[in-house]
Amino acid sequence: MNRLGNVGRRRHGMSSQLVSCYRFKTGSSSSTRWLDRQKKDICSKESKLHNYRSRAAFKLIEIDKKYRIFEKKTRNILDLGSAPGAWSQVAAERMNKLGVEANILGVDLLPSSPPKGTHFLQGNILSKRTHKEINEFFSRATDTTNVGLHIDLVVSDMMANTSGISANDHLASMELCDGALLLAMNLLKEGGTMVIKFFSGCEEHILQWRLSLTFHKVFRMKPNASRSESKEMYFICKRKKSSTSVSEVFGTT
Repeated sequence: MNRLGNVGRRRHGMSSQLVSCYRFKTGSSSSTRWLDRQKKDICSKESKLHNYRSRAAFKLIEIDKKYRIFEKKTRNILDLGSAPGAWSQVAAERMNKLGVEANILGVDLLPSSPPKGTHFLQGNILSKRTHKEINEFFSRATDTTNVGLHIDLVVSDMMANTSGISANDHLASMELCDGALLLAMNLLKEGGTMVIKFFSGCEEHILQWRLSLTFHKVFRMKPNASRSESKEMYFICKRKKSSTSVSEVFGTT
C-alpha cells in the first residue's frame, strides 16, 4: 500500500490503522468491564432509543450544537473513521432537517454498511489511493471534472488501535491526524470546516499549530458524551484559509 509521505516525521516506525469504537476480545476482563460500563452508560442507552449505531453520535450532536458545523450551504461531507456509521447517521439527519440533499461519504479500514442516504468507502486514509478515490466520488457527486476542493465539511472520529501505552497511542493518533489534515488541505473548500479527534499528549500543540495555519478559527472541545477517563479530544476548525501550502504546514518540499 502506498503510504502518504512527508507529512511530518515517521513516528517510531508505528503503523496506524483506522478502527471503529469498541473493539474488544470476547471473554477478556477488559471486555467484561466494557460491557459493565455500557449497561450503565446513558449515552449508550439513548443511542439505542434513537437507533444510532453507537454512542459516538452524541459527541457529534454536542459539537454541532455548540459550533454549528452543519449549514444550509453544506453539500459534500466526508466522515473519516466512519464505522459503524453513527456520525454519518447524524450528518444525514442534520442535513435532512435543513432541507439539503447532501453527499455524505464514510471512510474506514473496516467494512461497514452505510446508513440510509449515505455512501461508504473502505480504505486507508494514509494511502494516496484512498485520497484519489475520495476525490473521484465527490467529483461524480458534483458532476464536475475539476480536481479537488469539492468538500464542505470533514469530520474525523479516527483513532488507532490502542496499545495501552499512552505515549504510543498519542503518537499513532497524531499520525492519523496528519493524514486527515493533508487530505483536508487538498480537498476541503476554502471556508470549509473540519472536526478532528485526537488522543491528548505531548505533541498535540504541534497539531493545533498546523491547524491554526490552515484555518482561521480553531477550537478545542471534549464533549460531555466522551467518557471522563478518556484522553480523546476534538479540534473544531472553521473557515479554511485559501493560501496555506503543504510545505508551510508540514515543512516539506
